[in-house]
Amino acid sequence: MLKTICYISDSNRDVTINNLNELYSAAKANNSKNHITGVLVYKNHNFLQVLEGAQELVDETFERIKNDSRHNNIFKVISTSIEGRIFEDYNFGFTVIDDKKELKNLYEYLEWLKLGHNKLANEVIGMVENFIEN
Repeated sequence: MLKTICYISDSNRDVTINNLNELYSAAKANNSKNHITGVLVYKNHNFLQVLEGAQELVDETFERIKNDSRHNNIFKVISTSIEGRIFEDYNFGFTVIDDKKELKNLYEYLEWLKLGHNKLANEVIGMVENFIEN
């Protein structure tokens, strides 16, 4: 069974660009290895991440994130079973958004996804859009 978790968190104020680069590299490698798709966005000392994949692997990944000292005040916004992945076709699965060009590409992808009129996908899309626009 597939599952998605979407969470937001505050970053530890001691997080540096090097820490973020390490985090991005580890997230891409781990999520790729575990066939987890989604997106990770960092903005204004906050993270938003969407994880999609096998239920057990998504839950294990989220538990590791909760224990990561780079995150504070983790708030799980969505945690539910899904029929299909939202981000599977976006940029080869899992993407870290860390520059304006990638942010623009993500926004265009979200606009395209809206055409599918999937209620859960539109909930996730709305949260991601609110996060990147504010």
